[in-house]
Amino acid sequence: MNAVFFLARYTEAKPVKRSPLRAAYVGATLSTLATLVLGQPAAAHVDVRPGVVERGAVVELQVELPELRQGPAPVGLEVEGAGIEVLSTRLLGLAGRESRWLVRLRADGPPGRVPIVLRAGFADGRAVEVDSALTVVPPAAGEPFPVAGVVAGVLLATAFAASALFLARRKA
Repeated sequence: MNAVFFLARYTEAKPVKRSPLRAAYVGATLSTLATLVLGQPAAAHVDVRPGVVERGAVVELQVELPELRQGPAPVGLEVEGAGIEVLSTRLLGLAGRESRWLVRLRADGPPGRVPIVLRAGFADGRAVEVDSALTVVPPAAGEPFPVAGVVAGVLLATAFAASALFLARRKA
């Protein structure tokens, strides 16, 4: 009898207090609305590709600059960094409010992370500076694999083996 009473007591539906849930729903709704109304758009960022350059090699970088200020896009781009020699910069085009640039450079400094300054010049003579970084890696060690020498050696060895086989069959 006690077991039946025990099961009936703990298996029937219990009343739920809804006031704590309502307070949580109201709080979540208000915080979501505040985020949507008061939130600021994310600031655009500079994109430099590739971010890794080999020391001593001439590299072409693609630089995407966001809208740095109201008005027309920049008309020039300067790149400065320790051990960085800029060979040329050229405007590739505009994508919405972003400008895309092609920068040819050579990194002659020591390997490691090198901070660079991208200075966008505008038609009115003003400039906006943006910081970025490149990673300089040492050049590939050693010389490339001597494919031509290996092929020549294999051909000579094959010719020698074929002639030795030919002479051995002739004597037999």
